[in-house]
Parts: sequence; C-alpha cells; structure tokens
Amino acid sequence: MEKIKDDIYAEIHYLGCNPSFVVTSIGVVMVDTPGLNPLEAFEWKKEIEKHGNVVYIINTDHHWDHAFGNYFFSGDIVMHEGTRKRMLDEGRVKDPSRNFERLIDPQLRLLTQHYFVRKPKLTYSDRMNLYLGEDQFELIHISGHTQDETIVYLPRQKVLFTGDNVCTLGIPNLSESSLQGWFEALKLMERLDIDVVVPGHGEVGNKDCIKTFHGELSSLLNRVKEKVEKGWTRDEVMAQVSYEDMIHRQYSPENSERSRRNVKSGIGRLYDFVVKQQP
Repeated sequence: MEKIKDDIYAEIHYLGCNPSFVVTSIGVVMVDTPGLNPLEAFEWKKEIEKHGNVVYIINTDHHWDHAFGNYFFSGDIVMHEGTRKRMLDEGRVKDPSRNFERLIDPQLRLLTQHYFVRKPKLTYSDRMNLYLGEDQFELIHISGHTQDETIVYLPRQKVLFTGDNVCTLGIPNLSESSLQGWFEALKLMERLDIDVVVPGHGEVGNKDCIKTFHGELSSLLNRVKEKVEKGWTRDEVMAQVSYEDMIHRQYSPENSERSRRNVKSGIGRLYDFVVKQQP
C-alpha cells in the first residue's frame, strides 16, 4: 500500500485494478474495490480499519476488477446510473462467481459462495459532488474505456482517480470503448489542476501520465488508420494489428484466450471508429 498524498492511499500490486481510499473527518471513502482475490480484499479491509469505517464506495465502471469486491466491504455504494444498469444485468447477477473461478482459483470458491451484487445507494447522470468535512469528491461521467465511466477529482488535494481511462501499465480492454468520448475525456483531464494521478492499472504518477497514455492510444489508433487507408478489411486488421495485454498477464492461464479475444475485439472497435470517421 502506498500513501500517495495527505490521507490518500492506493494499492497497485493487487490482482485487478488499483483500489484506493481517502481518509476524511467523516469516514473513509473508497475508490474501486479489490476482490478478484478475496484474500487481498480481506487484507485491504484490515488496512482500512486502521483509519476508520468505510462510509462510501465509488466504482469507476462496472467491470469485475473494479467492482467485484464491493461484496466484501461496508459503506454506501455510489456509481454512474449506467454502471448500475450494467452491474444489475441479469447475466451478471445470475452467476456472479463464474468469471471469478475461471480467472483466479476454484479453491477459493468458499469465500464467494454467498456472493451477491450489492446495489448502489446513490447514482448520478452527469456530475455529482460528495462533501465530507473539508473534502470534496467530484464525480464526472465520461465515455472512454466503457460508456459508463466515472473519474473522481479531489480539487483540494489536486488528485485524480482516472479508472481505466488512463493506465500506466499499458492499453486496457478496448472491446467496450467509446473512442470519440475517450479522447475528449483525456483532454478534459489534461485541463484539470492535478498533482497526482491514480490510474486504473500501473504506477501512480503525475499529470504527464495522461499525456503519455493519450499518445499510446493515439499511436495504436494510427496503426489501424494506416491499414484502413491501404484497403484492409476489418478481419485483416483484427488479425494483423495487436498490442500486448500487460494488464491481464497476472491472471490465470485459463484467461489467456479470453484476453486474446478481447484484444481482437478492441482492434475491431478501433477499425469501426476509423471507418466511421472516413469521408
């Protein structure tokens, strides 16, 4: 666990996203939750209890690596209304632990046998502010990594939690991405007054992280553009253009095929965006 500024902590070595928490005079606010490995969730919970009780959990999107761990923690859940819709989708609720078992370790199933998807207490549509004592949490909806993304900005501390809209470990899953919204969101983040950036995956950094990631995503998109301009079909582009999925390399070997499919699907998403933008 890393103390990144004042009473703000983040963990970058757990399986899944970078869960974080902020200690306020009212209680602890978590941004995303660990839970893909329940043992890590219990460890994280023990650390948080040293600082107080969890009063709010903010999820930056609906993906399991950001929200599966809600089950293990107390506190009211806050998320975008689109995230709520995706979290409560029948397919997710029907068998919520099947992905967990495949990605991690079937032997840990006892820790999730009573698992259920916790419903949020609060949702928002565009922007929302939470005030806890002197601390302000500005929740901003963007479309990027998915269409129901939330970035969390703390103006007093000049800290930004980006979710998977910025990753210092590499390009995240693009299969649900909204490219136009993503680039607009990156420009928005670059305009904020920021000292510290907590990415969805990878090392904590400063504002330069946003610019660097912007360049990496643009470079991948340009590779797809070059193939489109040469007349390549969608299938050809998906077969020949790729990127290394650094984010999911720590998952079990059974997840490798799923990771490859997601990379291909993401490249197809970029192809569709490029073709749509062509005159």
